[in-house]
Amino acid sequence: MIYHSVVLAEAASGTNKESHEAIRAIAAEFARQQIDDPSLSDIQVKASKLDPRLNLVSCDKPLEAFSTGNSRQLARTTVGVKCTGEKPWTLYVPITVEATANVVYTSKPLLRGEALAPDALELRKVPLAKLPVNHLGDTAQLTGMAAARPLRAGVPVTLNAVKPRQLIKQGQQVVILASSGGIQVRMTGVAKRNGSRGELIPVENRSSGRTVEAMVLDAGTVRVNF
Repeated sequence: MIYHSVVLAEAASGTNKESHEAIRAIAAEFARQQIDDPSLSDIQVKASKLDPRLNLVSCDKPLEAFSTGNSRQLARTTVGVKCTGEKPWTLYVPITVEATANVVYTSKPLLRGEALAPDALELRKVPLAKLPVNHLGDTAQLTGMAAARPLRAGVPVTLNAVKPRQLIKQGQQVVILASSGGIQVRMTGVAKRNGSRGELIPVENRSSGRTVEAMVLDAGTVRVNF
């Protein structure tokens, strides 16, 4: 427990002391309000007990909680509580946050470049303090993605372990969709390089022999705009 500018309760009788439980409750509630992560569940916020020797003069104004701005992780943080009354004081209350979050894990081994199909993934609840760095919490985030490297079964799927799935290969015949004035035309072309969903790649129109930039829509399908 760290505190400064503390006014200790006078020994004389009749001096009111600030409730430790009230201070802890204010700090815990402030910390809870700062949690803005819808992926977390089973949230419990606990304020550390104050030193029983710490006798603070009862504040003649409502206590104020504030962020210390020096917390690097949510699981353990510190909240400041201060009195701005006639006899001001400030102290810092350590806070522990316990919660769980969904984390996507592999349910079977995956080869490099293999699509992250639903049957290759599973969700597990993981304590906040043990969340993997850059973890993913929803299998929907992995739609159209593939393994960037070989992955063992039972490992968390992180951002640096995945990449957009290659939908088109260089030299592959593709369908070119072109729209103009509300009219859609389908043509045949050849991809000049590999491509993932949403990526622009050069495609040669087999009819005209002209190469155009086209956006990958799906496996074997690209679109150009005129």
